[in-house]
Amino acid sequence: MTEVQFQIQGMHCDHCAMRVQKALASVPGVARAVVTLQSGRARVEYDEGTATAQALTDAVAKAGYSASVAG
Repeated sequence: MTEVQFQIQGMHCDHCAMRVQKALASVPGVARAVVTLQSGRARVEYDEGTATAQALTDAVAKAGYSASVAG
């Protein structure tokens, strides 16, 4: 399993955070996704043989938000 953190832009409420979390969790290979509104971050554990960071950012974009790998 690989873990990555993303900075999420565009979240304004708990509903936004849940929507992003649901989008990330729907990507095949994701074992766990936790989104925190206060920090504007998402922490995702995924199988790198199945999912990619690009697939995760694409899922967030499809949900109406933007994500970048947090440094």
